[in-house]
Amino acid sequence: MPQPDWHGYLARIGYEGPLDPTLEVLRALCRAHVRSVPFELLDGPDGIKPEIDTQSVFEKVVVRRQGGSCMEVNNLFAALLTSLGYDVTTLAARPWLPQDRAYTETGDHMVLLVRLAGAEWLVDVAYSQLTAVEPLELDGTVRTERGWEFRVLRDGEAFVAQRKGLSGRWAPIHCFTRDPKGAEHFGEIVELYLNPANDSPILHTLMCSRVTPDGKVTLVNDLLIEASEGGAERSSRVETAHAFHQVMETVFAGHPQLAERGTRIRQRLMGDHPPAAPTTEETIV
Repeated sequence: MPQPDWHGYLARIGYEGPLDPTLEVLRALCRAHVRSVPFELLDGPDGIKPEIDTQSVFEKVVVRRQGGSCMEVNNLFAALLTSLGYDVTTLAARPWLPQDRAYTETGDHMVLLVRLAGAEWLVDVAYSQLTAVEPLELDGTVRTERGWEFRVLRDGEAFVAQRKGLSGRWAPIHCFTRDPKGAEHFGEIVELYLNPANDSPILHTLMCSRVTPDGKVTLVNDLLIEASEGGAERSSRVETAHAFHQVMETVFAGHPQLAERGTRIRQRLMGDHPPAAPTTEETIV
């Protein structure tokens, strides 16, 4: 199988800096990636089962200029880092569901563990909710980004990623272990949640997000979550076509084809009975 055109990938995310496998370069690549590639789960509602191998995701994200889920985008980013000489392992994280006060049963969120300069770093460039843009060391060190604080704490054999905003309280994002999880595990997740042959709620959910200069914007059906600079977060309902168009322009800036696709999916999903945001473990992030 041919190797992806990594120079094309770097051009896609607008990165023109050095490529040495250093922490500084890793941070810069993370920043470039989240600014350029939106998180989106549009394939499922469109009746498409996504392929998560590196070449397929490269075609989707780089050649066709789309976004993708964690299993697609983080996997592609891991392949890029490996090609540059980084020591990368893909892991399965269990997202925290605030409404259930529990983590998901399955590890349905892919994250990356990068071992570099004698330390271990959590890397994640494809998460629906707000998390750190730059790597987090697995030693409890607090990182501040735009008024939000992030850290990773050890809990026995597991690690918990957390964030703190204006509330002053640390809230869990997800938990994970160092146990490697690759194509077989995430292929099962695709079959469970994103195979049109199964009637998963994700197939009836419009979900997308984008890191913005002020924070992050996440849309789940008609629920808009805005994490802003200074550590604030607010939720609201997108009730009009005009408001939805504005959200699409923000999330899919520079990707008009995705904005059009998202609008079409919304029109089909809404119908006479607007769908509610998923509230069980079938929330794939």
